[in-house]
Amino acid sequence: MNQPKTKKILIVNQSAPYSSGNAKESLDLALAAGTFEQDVSILFTGDACYQLLAAQKPKEIDSKNLSQMLKVLPIYGVESLFVDEQSLLNRNIRHIDNDLKITKISASESRELFQSAATVFRF
Repeated sequence: MNQPKTKKILIVNQSAPYSSGNAKESLDLALAAGTFEQDVSILFTGDACYQLLAAQKPKEIDSKNLSQMLKVLPIYGVESLFVDEQSLLNRNIRHIDNDLKITKISASESRELFQSAATVFRF
């Protein structure tokens, strides 16, 4: 029996966590692709960096906590999580949730992620 082909998928998350459904939809896509054993990477850039902050209180705005979804990604095989260093600096974010295994990357490393991906989804 042939092994299923895996695609290198890059999900670029640019949206603030609770401003629209984009952040949740991007994580839903990552979970679904991971379930089918695709090679998934997620890059947080722009306002999506706010998703990585600890102690979010989305119940106050009647939303679900996205950080809990981020924490289960490795269970689904999604372990390549990256954040754009410059986006963190621009937003004065110095500390992200310690429970998340996220690699800070430079602009040149971001370009390499884009170039190595077979498919790129932007949210």
